[in-house]
Amino acid sequence: MSYETLSSGLSGPLVGEFERGTGFSPWELARVVSAVAQGTRDENALTSLVFHQRHPERGGAAIRRGERGAAEEWLAIRDTVVRPLLAGGRAPASAAPSAPSSAGAAPRAGGYCAEPGARARTKCARPGILPCPVIPGLLHTKDVDGVPFHYPEKVRTVPGSGGLLVVTRRQWTREQRFTVPVRDAMSAFLRNMRGFGMPVEAILTKGSHCCRCVKRSSPAKPDILSNHSFGDALDIAGVRWPATGGPPSAVRDTIVDNWTDPAQRVLLRRIDACLRLSFATVIDYYRTDHRDHFHCDTNRGRARAPITTVRLGFTREALRAVGHPVTSTGRADADTLRALAAFAGVPAASLKDAELRRVLRELFTRVAAAR
Repeated sequence: MSYETLSSGLSGPLVGEFERGTGFSPWELARVVSAVAQGTRDENALTSLVFHQRHPERGGAAIRRGERGAAEEWLAIRDTVVRPLLAGGRAPASAAPSAPSSAGAAPRAGGYCAEPGARARTKCARPGILPCPVIPGLLHTKDVDGVPFHYPEKVRTVPGSGGLLVVTRRQWTREQRFTVPVRDAMSAFLRNMRGFGMPVEAILTKGSHCCRCVKRSSPAKPDILSNHSFGDALDIAGVRWPATGGPPSAVRDTIVDNWTDPAQRVLLRRIDACLRLSFATVIDYYRTDHRDHFHCDTNRGRARAPITTVRLGFTREALRAVGHPVTSTGRADADTLRALAAFAGVPAASLKDAELRRVLRELFTRVAAAR
């Protein structure tokens, strides 16, 4: 029984109500609804069905004493998916996902952090100086093209993860707020991921709209508003792969926290490249304050310089990945341009403006495709 069949049949309204309440994958809901339709009513069996579908790496092994993260996830599936479905498809209010405990993360009517019309205080050298802008057309959404947002609340190593950090507590549905250009860039990112053999079941997010500052070194103007303040940014902690059909991975969630692991780094590099094909700005693990998420923005429609300090680290990594390592002579920009020229087979002097952007796009496409 397919999800489409369920949606168009008698159980369709139930599944639709359920998705709105939980944000779980349609395929997971389809499995539960199908099992119930075939006569399975045991809540423990149904919960384990979804849990082991998410974690095929466990081989069906029972949750052992001390596996707190696995136990918490199992209970969340039971309480927010299985019990509401068995009770008639409407999740009880007590099962609604809770807001993360980090300061400023709770959603409010005007967005995250300060409300429009208030003053930016978060990450500001001089809090309360810059006004928060009103953003016409700010989207409020729990998914992009049907791919839901998850919010990881806790990551840690657990037995059987091979030393990798895994998400042990999350909000299975999380509203994000951004403008149409960010949505379109995310849609392009997801299309590229599918096209390069990396379909995504869920997007792990660290936040979106938040009226906050970016500190600068200028004494005269130490603060400017972050692109998050304009609904033009999204922080991505990683992605969740489908149970089948995704790239080989030791864990279902590939998260930026595992950037030092060689196998996960390959996947993160491909994700990073796909993001760079869609967004004007991507800040990644090359900055010490971004080793648990990718910052992505469209720079409010304005072009970024093709080669900047924040781009150099990943550009060099991408060149190494395709067999064109950068030879360092002490001038990072010039060294990178020479390596890009060797990759593209063009004179280094020609790598300006549109030609440089074309070569970078070709490089990131090669990396994303793992060619």
